[in-house]
Amino acid sequence: MFGWEFPPYVSGGLGVACEGLVRGLLELETEVALVLPRPVGRSSVPRLTLLSAAPDRGSKGPRRSPRLRVRRIATALRPYASEFLDEDGRRAAIESDVAFAGNYGPDLPRDVLRYAQAARRLAERERFDVIHAHDWLTFLAGLEARAASGKPLVLHVHATEFDRAGRADHGLVAAIERLALGAADRVVAVSAYTADLVAREYAVPPERVRVVHNAIDARQSAGRWSAGEDDPVVLFAGRLTRQKGPDYFVEAAARVAAARQDVRFVVAGSGDQAAAMIARVAAHGLARRFLFTGFLPPAELERLYARADVYVLPSESEPFGLSALEALQQGTPVIVSKGAGVSEVVRNVLRVEFGDVEDLASKILSVLAFPPLSRALSAGGRAEVRRLSWRDAAARCVAVYRELVGE
Repeated sequence: MFGWEFPPYVSGGLGVACEGLVRGLLELETEVALVLPRPVGRSSVPRLTLLSAAPDRGSKGPRRSPRLRVRRIATALRPYASEFLDEDGRRAAIESDVAFAGNYGPDLPRDVLRYAQAARRLAERERFDVIHAHDWLTFLAGLEARAASGKPLVLHVHATEFDRAGRADHGLVAAIERLALGAADRVVAVSAYTADLVAREYAVPPERVRVVHNAIDARQSAGRWSAGEDDPVVLFAGRLTRQKGPDYFVEAAARVAAARQDVRFVVAGSGDQAAAMIARVAAHGLARRFLFTGFLPPAELERLYARADVYVLPSESEPFGLSALEALQQGTPVIVSKGAGVSEVVRNVLRVEFGDVEDLASKILSVLAFPPLSRALSAGGRAEVRRLSWRDAAARCVAVYRELVGE
């Protein structure tokens, strides 16, 4: 399996999903050789072994699974995004055992090619049945591994360049996606939404596409965030990029703030739209109503989900939306854009058309004003999330492998 991110080195949902799937495969006694870039300037062995496999129940700490082999490609890759992480965020990452080892690099295309070349050499000496590669960063590595080994190739699409860039010039990334997806033996999409996009934009025959929704595993409550206990909190959490709709969150917040003087808004995350988002908040005169936390480690983010009265995911294009599951797990009502992949597995969420700030503001106010609605969304969402597991998602991936190699 070729991955670009894996906890504790993360920049978004890709790493979280990769870890969840690996854990699920290991529970099913599937052997996994996980190939990752080597973080610059530090040894990744202790961190990766801590999080590479689920611990035994009742044990005092995680341990390496005998079914997991971790392979790090010794190149000068800098795969983990931190260019927008402030000093407080860096400190929080270090203290929480979540590390960032540089940004996506000054020459990402060359790094991707180096990774692919190293993958070919690795495939020539490793023993395996199927190649599984996550997102465009590893697709070329998957192609090279197949060329070296002759083994079937499964490409896992968590997002496409059409999600990230809209209708802008897609350039190299879209070219890699088109080349690889057209050549793959099977394509795994994280939602029917993504499967339709792959078939439409990249002309991948539907009979080669399988949908395997992301999941979330049960965990104990993280407790509640301690700040601002008296006021309602509306939360936006995730990468501050155009795709995630941060401008529309601010515009909806302005309308909510005009209707209610007690509501506070929290933005957790970083990205290239952070400065523009802060400027828009200031232009509305809402600086005192907003809190920008920057990066938060996973445990702190879980507490923030639990504290929030409503979580908003107003994405322009959302292949899945793992953060919505994380919020629902903490009992927080969720509002998502229509079409978000997560709404294919949970129904107890409110949906809005992307860009409709009036409807978004109205739904936020409704959740805050009507406790029965809030309680119904909370209870229903939690119940649906309990039925999800990465083990089930992994089982669906194993079914795809068996299509290619038999029992």
